[in-house]
Amino acid sequence: MLVLQTLQHGFPHKPTAVAWDPSLRLICIGTATGAVKVFGRPGVEFYGQHQNSIPVTKVIFLPNQGRVVSLCDDNSLHLWEVNKSSLVEVKSQALEGKLKKISTICLESAGKHLLLGTEGGNIYLLDLSTFTMTPDIIYQDVVMQNLQRLTTQLYEAMVNTGAQQAGGNKNANSLARHGGFELGRFGLKPLQHAEYCVTVIFCSSVPQDYKLNPGAVESIFEQPEHPNNILVGYNRGLIVLWNRAENSAVKTFISNQQLEALCWKDDGKLFLSAHNDGSYMEWNIDQTDKPCGEPVTTYGPYSCRAIPKILVKELNGESLTAFSGGLPRANYSDKFSVSVIHGEKHVAFDFTSKVIDFLLIESKIREEGSEDENNENEENTVNGIYDKGEPEALLVLAEEELVAIDLRDENWKMISLPYLVSLHASAVTCSQYVSGVPEELWEHIKDAGRVQTSHLYSNRSWPIDGGNLLCSKGAEVKREFLLTGHEDGTVRFWDAGGVTLTPLYKFSTAQFFAGDDLEEVHPDPEDLEEEWPPFRKTGVFDPYSDDPRLAVKKVIMCPLSGTLVVAGTAGQVVIAKFDTEILDGPLKVASMNIVNDRDGFVWKGHSQLTPKQGDIHQSRGFQANSILQLHPPAAVTCCILQADWGLVAAGTAHGLALLDYVKNKPVMVKCTLNPNDLTGAGDTPISRRKSFKKSLRESFRRLRKGRSTRRNANKEEKQPVSSPPGRKAPQGTEEPFNPLDPKPVERQIEARPSDDAMGSFVRCLYFARTFLVSDIVGIRSYEMQPTTVCIHFNEYYKKIYNNFSGQVDTLVFNHHYPFRIQNTNPTLWAGTNNGTVYAFTIMVPSTSKRESDDVTCHLAKEIQLKHRAPVIAIAVLDGSNKPLPEPLEVEKGVAPLPDTTQAHRVIIASEEQFKIFTLPSLKPFCKYKLTAHEGARVRRMAFATFSCYMDETKHSEVDLLCLTNMGDCLVLSIPDLKRQINAAAIKREDINGISSLVFTKDAQALYLHSSSELQRISLAATSITMARCYLPLPVGAREDAVSDTGSVNGNAESKEGSIADKSEDVRSNGEENLHNVTVSSSVGDITIDSVKDHLGSGEELHRRLSGLTVTKSVSTVIGSSQEGITSSSTTTTTAAQENSEYLLLLIENDTEGTGEKLEIKEIQVSDILLRAP
Repeated sequence: MLVLQTLQHGFPHKPTAVAWDPSLRLICIGTATGAVKVFGRPGVEFYGQHQNSIPVTKVIFLPNQGRVVSLCDDNSLHLWEVNKSSLVEVKSQALEGKLKKISTICLESAGKHLLLGTEGGNIYLLDLSTFTMTPDIIYQDVVMQNLQRLTTQLYEAMVNTGAQQAGGNKNANSLARHGGFELGRFGLKPLQHAEYCVTVIFCSSVPQDYKLNPGAVESIFEQPEHPNNILVGYNRGLIVLWNRAENSAVKTFISNQQLEALCWKDDGKLFLSAHNDGSYMEWNIDQTDKPCGEPVTTYGPYSCRAIPKILVKELNGESLTAFSGGLPRANYSDKFSVSVIHGEKHVAFDFTSKVIDFLLIESKIREEGSEDENNENEENTVNGIYDKGEPEALLVLAEEELVAIDLRDENWKMISLPYLVSLHASAVTCSQYVSGVPEELWEHIKDAGRVQTSHLYSNRSWPIDGGNLLCSKGAEVKREFLLTGHEDGTVRFWDAGGVTLTPLYKFSTAQFFAGDDLEEVHPDPEDLEEEWPPFRKTGVFDPYSDDPRLAVKKVIMCPLSGTLVVAGTAGQVVIAKFDTEILDGPLKVASMNIVNDRDGFVWKGHSQLTPKQGDIHQSRGFQANSILQLHPPAAVTCCILQADWGLVAAGTAHGLALLDYVKNKPVMVKCTLNPNDLTGAGDTPISRRKSFKKSLRESFRRLRKGRSTRRNANKEEKQPVSSPPGRKAPQGTEEPFNPLDPKPVERQIEARPSDDAMGSFVRCLYFARTFLVSDIVGIRSYEMQPTTVCIHFNEYYKKIYNNFSGQVDTLVFNHHYPFRIQNTNPTLWAGTNNGTVYAFTIMVPSTSKRESDDVTCHLAKEIQLKHRAPVIAIAVLDGSNKPLPEPLEVEKGVAPLPDTTQAHRVIIASEEQFKIFTLPSLKPFCKYKLTAHEGARVRRMAFATFSCYMDETKHSEVDLLCLTNMGDCLVLSIPDLKRQINAAAIKREDINGISSLVFTKDAQALYLHSSSELQRISLAATSITMARCYLPLPVGAREDAVSDTGSVNGNAESKEGSIADKSEDVRSNGEENLHNVTVSSSVGDITIDSVKDHLGSGEELHRRLSGLTVTKSVSTVIGSSQEGITSSSTTTTTAAQENSEYLLLLIENDTEGTGEKLEIKEIQVSDILLRAP
């Protein structure tokens, strides 16, 4: 089975191209991994993936058609279209040859052809209706020859005209001057004060070396209002205005600098050319071949970097120019900027990552004007020509983030992104998924986050609003947080309950610690005003951390109490509580030494962070009220919060500590270090500290053990093998092998050494109110004296509870036998890396005495797993075999009271297996051997609720979820641990994805698909979060397109031969198809073992197989006549014979005399089972 990949959150990994569809108001982003993503309004998302993960170099929309053409690095073109609610590839085309390498793409305004400029200088045409190359090619040689011919014709025309004025003077220069021109270095050029000037089409002569090799086609643009004219820019600086109808050059323009980009102005008479020296020039096609004025080097006069792209639009009656690059090489070679100039306003937006591309987003089509004008332009709108509005936003795609600038805002502030937000603004180090957030807390956190960013973002709504959302009446709004801890010490809150992952709030722990690197630097405003270029820091991506010790390792939140716990790399644990009032006051700091009983311990790692002294100003939101500092200051490996009891526990590589944060008082420390390990190097996971001699000795022991095992196995093979009951043994070697026969072989698991240096790591912590100790209430014995009983009773209580000071003097015996009452007590469970489980009992004072009495904690029990495998997780099941509720859920009415009428059970998940013990006796109940059976190791454990409706009644059950190191997700029933699902979720080589996965309570999960992107998956068919959207298209938008029919929501089928026809029917967005591939299970979806588990074994298996029947109905059309069409159908039912490994299926095609023979198929039983749905 494959899990359902539903959504992708965050910023695309390694983006390479972006495109804008102004008619449907969509954007498209292509990536280096071959992904193509289309976005509209929040919630409208369409994903596509190239079959081969080839980098996408360019993407371009076909306006009003819901289609995208992508150009890949292998010089192939792919046509995508939105069908239903998914992005499907329908056609592809490739150009072969180095000279045919596509360098630029231009779409005709008519929308029928793509103009493909190549490295060889030729321009090819792609017919979009058939997605094939046309024979019409604009060869570079033809363009150059045409330029020479036009120069000769022009010269002759000038000579004839000049001869009439020169009065018979045959001197060439005289003839030219009388014609209004003079001979220049490269040919003819107009006189500034010509007495006689003729009106002719002018084309300057081209230098000889340009004719030989003008370079690759750098840019192609169609002239506005003149669809037959295209402006072609060659790499070396030659620009040609070419008429496609007449195959002739209208005019040429020559620059002495290498060309980078071209851009038309709105009037279609002027255009700009950008060059590699950081300059740009304006040209007029109706005037001379010289630029209109001198080249503009904005950040000159010194050498500047190239300008790869430039755009010019009219805004409020003034020209707005935007270009990327162009900064001085010497001082700002490491800067990435997009400069915007509008009148006297000039800003160089400074980004922390490379600028890939940028766009100007125009406002919607103006609604003002008569209906006649709109009707006249309706046809043009369908073909891609629309009434362009003025630019309202600048959209910049950088390598690590997407930024939108509000050009209508006075200060050009950023626009808040509803999606495509950079998760990795600082590297993600941990995460937690929080469900069931109260509405009041949700709104408070949202308001606090809005205050944090009010100075950064404008109030303008998101300008990209294409597509529509499907109606979801009755859908419950989910209030769920995704908390991400980051390298810079921040915790970010994300709205994860819907399709889009939107940032809501940010909590920073750096404000609570002092240090030279942590102090905020506020630049002088006067220096900012005088700075040139006028940089403005833009975007949120900031990969730099002030101090690596700030990195967040664990983050825990209790939504019902509004408490947040953040644990860091230097042993710091910050406990914060949400408040709507501003707080000014000092911090409470508690210090706990975990290795205080190890006198010889020496810490060789980094030092701790220094908390700030004095009053600290904290804005409304989460406010730290106490900080726990652990010693040694090693990274926190696990952390747990119990808001109902006011306790926080944290574990490191050396042990664990328990803090009462209500009174800010330490409760207990437990050192887990080996007594011989006093080096303090436990924080370095690579350290093994094993001698070569010891490793060699262990290797030889394993070899000897393996030989003895094989020797014993050979002895067993000599004994006669008996067949299982109810089956006949194979008669010979030619008998086909039945995969149901063999019994699964368990892998041999070797115990880990007891002195492993990594064994002291505390891997998990768990709070639970459960049965751990038994309380004696009465004893019946005629032989025991009352005084003796009282002594035993007192000794028992003093042994369990140190603070027991009572004295029992008298006991009254009755006629009952001895019995015990089991009371639930607060407990703390801790699991280590060497397979040790510690169980502590906690005495929490009542509410009335909480401020006066202290919390106490004592070790009650200790469990050592046989193979010393690391303990990954611990959980307690109540009497009804359900996980205990979270803190405060019972008090707030969110969850019912746990069942205490029956025995509780504890699940201990190690890397190798799940084992359940009955409490308080710790008697083994059952186990599931994962490593022995399947060769995988446990990486995550959680619980989820699966539900479905049966006869209009909702049925729900809670199951155990497991993630393995192979990337598979297992679902096990509780408490019997029967495997329900084994689904491949993540590629086994994706270590970061496996280590970052978090489960949700409704059987979904999120993991880092890349450093900047989260993938959401679902294990339950009834709990799916996915984009429910469609794309409305104008009537007739796809009449001449590749698909036969078009519809409003893109529900169209592709023609024969298309790529989509080779796959299954188009699925919903997010479902598995050619472009959204998940890995197959490393273990297998339906294995022999799972079939045996389902069918049983022995007599039960044979009983089921004997009753197995295969029924197939065949309907055949015999013929047609005037009376109609006659047909016949036959149904064949075949029963599986007992002890038979094969089924014979007889399929009869009755054609009434045609004489066709019976078709006999021999199908193996195991094949039917393995292929069964």
